[in-house]
Amino acid sequence: MPEIREIEAADHWDEIVRGFRSADLRQGHAWGEIRRRQGWTPVRLAAFEGGECVAALGALCRRLPLVGAVGYAPRGPLLHDDDLRGFDALPALADAVRARAGVTFLRVSPAVADERHDVRLRLRERGFCALPDFWSLWNSPRNVMRMPLDGSEQDLLRRMARKRRQHISTAARRGITADVRTDVADLGEFYRLLVDHADRNGYPVRDRGHLEALRAAYGPSGDLAVATGRVHGRVVSALLGVRFGALAYPLYAPSAEDARGLPVGDLVHWEWIRWARSAGCRELDFGSSGTHVPPRETDANLGIYRFKVEIGCVLTLWMPYHDMVFDPIRYRLARTLERRALGRLRFWFGLLPSSLRGAVARRAA
Repeated sequence: MPEIREIEAADHWDEIVRGFRSADLRQGHAWGEIRRRQGWTPVRLAAFEGGECVAALGALCRRLPLVGAVGYAPRGPLLHDDDLRGFDALPALADAVRARAGVTFLRVSPAVADERHDVRLRLRERGFCALPDFWSLWNSPRNVMRMPLDGSEQDLLRRMARKRRQHISTAARRGITADVRTDVADLGEFYRLLVDHADRNGYPVRDRGHLEALRAAYGPSGDLAVATGRVHGRVVSALLGVRFGALAYPLYAPSAEDARGLPVGDLVHWEWIRWARSAGCRELDFGSSGTHVPPRETDANLGIYRFKVEIGCVLTLWMPYHDMVFDPIRYRLARTLERRALGRLRFWFGLLPSSLRGAVARRAA
């Protein structure tokens, strides 16, 4: 039987998480604390056999009306691909979440390719049920855009569409510059740009406290970077993102009205990519494609997908969400409410202007 331990020390937990190849920002300690600020309670558990960690799971738990508490492990559980000891520990890990948070169900969404039917089978054999849902209101997306950073900078540029390379190489002639800083003492200018972009496109943004929480969590270690783009010295574009282990995550990329029609965004992304590569990252996670898989011409966010492809991203589909159910009656109610809410949201989402749909999709990523 595995020994299940609750890990409270931040450094210890992050060391455990980074020990898995599928380590993800959303399983990190700091991300859980940021979500705590938003009303979630992190539960961090690891399974050990013979002193070796064979599986880990960071779950976010929250009590909701009618359905009771729910648990979700974004990009978890963390497992070693072919070590069955980790899979065998999953029922005990899930039960430990139930014991600590009283959850009606625990949902997981590991960063495992959709075609890994062997992993699906192992989860089913250990009590998880796969969901048919492609979209989710509250879970990390399955359709993600990833950018491999192997090779030289010239290799990265060659993977981009020709027009993106041209935008980057000719930016200086048009008075466009960009730089990256990790010693960001004040995010006021970035937040003003973000709010301005949101006002013009009609989408909500989190309060400034959320950005400050990101800076406090990732800034001191140099894992938060802001790329700033200027046209003739005036700030018109920026990108804020963080690094966790071997992955980097662009999170917000606002721009001013003055940036329209200029290649400043391409240069900003390129400089941020260069920073991530120099920091030792092997891959970037650009969030959701905002499309079906494969994309359809009718997808509202096809433009977002095309931009990400043109800068070198590859569309990846992660395996289905899986639930372990502890209270079947409440779970059925939760699933009914979830499906109805998603259907209504998609209907109203389809009525939004394309610019607003794109902004919402970027935010969901």
